[in-house]
Amino acid sequence: MGGRALKTAFTRRYSRIEFETVSKELIEVIEKRFARAAVPLYFSKKETFGDIDIIVKEHARPSTKDEVRAFIEDKFKPTEIFQNGNAWSFDYKEVQVDFILVKSEDYISNYHYLAFNDLGNFIGRLAQSIGFKYGQEGLWYNHFSDANTKTTIMVSKDYPKIFEFLGLDYSRWEKGFDTLEDIFEYAMTSSLFNVEMFQLNKLNKINRERNIKRASYMSFLEYIEGKPDHPNYNPSVVAECKANVIEMIREGFPEANIDLHLAEIDFKAARKKLINTKFNGKIIKEKYGLEGKELGESIKKFKHDIMWIYEREYANFDTFILDNTVDKIYEEFESVNQLN
Repeated sequence: MGGRALKTAFTRRYSRIEFETVSKELIEVIEKRFARAAVPLYFSKKETFGDIDIIVKEHARPSTKDEVRAFIEDKFKPTEIFQNGNAWSFDYKEVQVDFILVKSEDYISNYHYLAFNDLGNFIGRLAQSIGFKYGQEGLWYNHFSDANTKTTIMVSKDYPKIFEFLGLDYSRWEKGFDTLEDIFEYAMTSSLFNVEMFQLNKLNKINRERNIKRASYMSFLEYIEGKPDHPNYNPSVVAECKANVIEMIREGFPEANIDLHLAEIDFKAARKKLINTKFNGKIIKEKYGLEGKELGESIKKFKHDIMWIYEREYANFDTFILDNTVDKIYEEFESVNQLN
């Protein structure tokens, strides 16, 4: 997955022959225990490799972290293992192996995202420019509602449609690429492409620190330097996409049921607002003169006692607030806290 995760084990770059031989060996062992495994696609003229990424498809019953570690230790006898999220890095025959364990439904999306060096990362920047997240689980829409609250909505795992939506030719991706420069040029064919969006000062802190360590990302910055007038770049395209994003999802991905998701988001926001409008600390402070610790304890006691009193009538405290009038709510509050 790029970078050097191992600190003590000796590893080195592999030749292409070594890489292909050991990759095959790893996959054969892994597939005896897991549903499926594969190495992400790479450009055809790549001659040396700093590590071996293996995308591993989980069975229906997920493995625990201890089970995965035990499997790696038993089968590959590494001197060092580093685990980060769903990825285990370990040394095997003087190379770093990144064992990336994914859910069955995310196997194909990881296979696409991790293919061809940093191409998935580049496509992610294209998607982000119009309000989407493209990653190891597919294409998501970042919806911002009241108070700038972000909700990610699943849009698609259909890659021909995703690529077309982002202005890329999927059939070209399927043919593969000969060189790293071919990958760079492919990313630049999108009408969403903009030199500025890839600059380090345009990234958040996490992405900036991650990408500055990635050789292919930094090579891409060098490659696009001085190419602000790339023929496919049209700033109005990005602006138009942002302005019509919901309609674009409706038309391009009807299976995403975007209106259903938006209605659910609006309903939850309205429900939360109604609850807070009927019962909150400010009302109690003004109504009863309670402050500080006394205010907090009165609310805590009310929430506890009211659910004990009405445990058979209401599933939770929010339901009690929603189903009762303001007068009833504060009548019960006064009773519980003996404020009559």
